[in-house]
Amino acid sequence: MFMFMFMVMYMVKTTITLREDLYEVLKRKYGPRGISKVINEILAEALLKGESMFGTMKKTSLKDLRDHRDRI
Repeated sequence: MFMFMFMVMYMVKTTITLREDLYEVLKRKYGPRGISKVINEILAEALLKGESMFGTMKKTSLKDLRDHRDRI
């Protein structure tokens, strides 16, 4: 039995008001078409911290790792 799980992210079009100096920096650094992507990344990083379980386990050493043939 196979189970597929996926998440779909929908985009919503909205209007925001930016300070002119911020807009100029974003436009110069990322281009007029890249501003939306950058704003999404900044907001996701700031608002969704701790939402993911990725990277939460402690790092372990591989020095004690055995091959499955060692058990026979």
